[in-house]
Amino acid sequence: MIHLGKTARYLRTRKGMTQAAVADALGITTVHLSNVENNKAVPSPKLLDRYRELWGVDLYILAWCLFGDLNKLPPAVRRPMAALGEAWRKELDALVPGCKRRAEGA
Repeated sequence: MIHLGKTARYLRTRKGMTQAAVADALGITTVHLSNVENNKAVPSPKLLDRYRELWGVDLYILAWCLFGDLNKLPPAVRRPMAALGEAWRKELDALVPGCKRRAEGA
């Protein structure tokens, strides 16, 4: 299972932004963003493109890096995917001073 909602929330909180601010930046309503973050709605391809345009991140890739089951990936890509996930965590945690929680606690 790909955790897009959990990933969208993780990204937003690491950027220190409110749902209203992110919804405005993405051009959607706060209700829709809340539904996405709570896995009640799946982001459209257009919304996924907006995440990429605004923050340079692909939610699917970030979701796999942070929350994916590495054991379901081919052995040759497990270590690189884990390293990529750790790099994303460090980068996103650096956006909010003092924020050292891991993705699993988000």
